[in-house]
Amino acid sequence: MELLKIGDEMKCLHIFSFDNNEKFSKTFISFINKHFEEKEHHFLMTSGVDYTPSDSQESNVSILPYNIFSIKNLLGLFKEYDKIFLHGLSGNKYIEISLLLCPSVLSRCYWCIWGGDLYSYKQVNRNIKAKIRNSFRKIIIRDMGHFITHVKGDYELAQKWYSAKGKYHYSFMYLSNTFSLNINKYIKEKEVKEKKYILIGNSGLNTNNHFDILEKLRNFSETNMVIICPLSYAHESNSEYKAMVINKGKELFGEKFIPLTEFMPFEKYLEILDKVDIAIFNHKRQQALGNITTLLGLGKKVYIREEITTWQFCKDHDLKVYSANDNYDDLFEEMDEGIRQKNIENVKSKFSEEKLVEDLKQIFDEEIN
Repeated sequence: MELLKIGDEMKCLHIFSFDNNEKFSKTFISFINKHFEEKEHHFLMTSGVDYTPSDSQESNVSILPYNIFSIKNLLGLFKEYDKIFLHGLSGNKYIEISLLLCPSVLSRCYWCIWGGDLYSYKQVNRNIKAKIRNSFRKIIIRDMGHFITHVKGDYELAQKWYSAKGKYHYSFMYLSNTFSLNINKYIKEKEVKEKKYILIGNSGLNTNNHFDILEKLRNFSETNMVIICPLSYAHESNSEYKAMVINKGKELFGEKFIPLTEFMPFEKYLEILDKVDIAIFNHKRQQALGNITTLLGLGKKVYIREEITTWQFCKDHDLKVYSANDNYDDLFEEMDEGIRQKNIENVKSKFSEEKLVEDLKQIFDEEIN
């Protein structure tokens, strides 16, 4: 698809970096086109994005080649829009270069903070190239005018790590974080089952710290349980790590360990989450928040680490989660029914599509000083 000519009436430019998964970008575009004026939004996908537009989306979606010539295109586009939304910042070096070459645009930029983007700060000691790139990122983020995330702790980390001083906006941004109507049919009365289904992690990334979970679950190896381990959502470079997780899971738990290695539609994934009784997320940074809120909205028992921003996020939203820092001594204790129902109601009210429309409308309509 050719880079489309953009009309003067367009107001908001959304730029998706190449490492943003299609499951976020495509549903976001459909959602915006459904609830807002298409002529006011244009979506720019870098050529590495796995994106196939539908007929209804082609009018305001275009592709930016992943090469040095894209800088000229971006510098021209920056002049045509009132607001620039950056969905992912670290995936495309040409976007970063363009922002450095046009610092005046930063006051009109909105960084939709992704966990991997933010926490790349902790990887800067890997090599000199990473350190140099991070120094440029610091300039960009420091002077960025606006930040969007529903985890305020992540914005506070951007302030701490990158001296960010732009305005904070609350929004959970993507449909993967909403509690939509098609989830309601999975909510049911609490069942007492002989076999417990335990979900561990949300992807094949090593940030899930699967081995620590597996070692702790080893204490319950004689329990009548099934361990479900999603591994499909990860870069191909993680194939060796995924194979190691599968081997360890099978070694410790045999047929009780079920790895999910193929990407599946959201509806199919919901059917799996519906079976889950307990979910354990051992990330040491904010990650898997869409999974966490969905599971809490389904009335499931969820474990996360206490030191990450997600823990405070759950407290701020009055959601009960359990500590993944210990040895899961209370793993098979039933949740209090009052707490379970409270989680369900809080997620339904605070993460609805209506709430997302309301939050985004406020951001899109706000005047920039």
